[in-house]
Amino acid sequence: MRALTEHLSLRLITGTRRVLDLSADCQYRPDDPYTVRMRFGHGDGGDEAEWVFSRELLLAGLAAPAGDGDVHVEPGDHAHTLITLAGPGGTAVLQVATGELARFLAATAELVPLGTEDTRIDWDACIAGLLSA
Repeated sequence: MRALTEHLSLRLITGTRRVLDLSADCQYRPDDPYTVRMRFGHGDGGDEAEWVFSRELLLAGLAAPAGDGDVHVEPGDHAHTLITLAGPGGTAVLQVATGELARFLAATAELVPLGTEDTRIDWDACIAGLLSA
């Protein structure tokens, strides 16, 4: 089954009241049904970063604050969702249009309906990989 890749426009909100426009390629693969990968960067192979999110976390964060640890997702103003990423280098707050993110997540649910993720995992291959490590 094919992967779903969508380009999202985001804004990085800095503590100095500056806003920087960013873009991210979001990818969802049915063979890795619990995760959404976001690759931030210029696409030129230079400075890029990839974060892996729980699809369930992103969905929950559309309606109410969600997340523990390094990633928090919550509604911002009426049209935006905020994604806060924390790491050793600091914290970044990203703003994404709620409609764009919701459409992407709805498309993932068309590929793998919510609640059926475990049926998409090749458990035998996972176990074989663990045993061969």
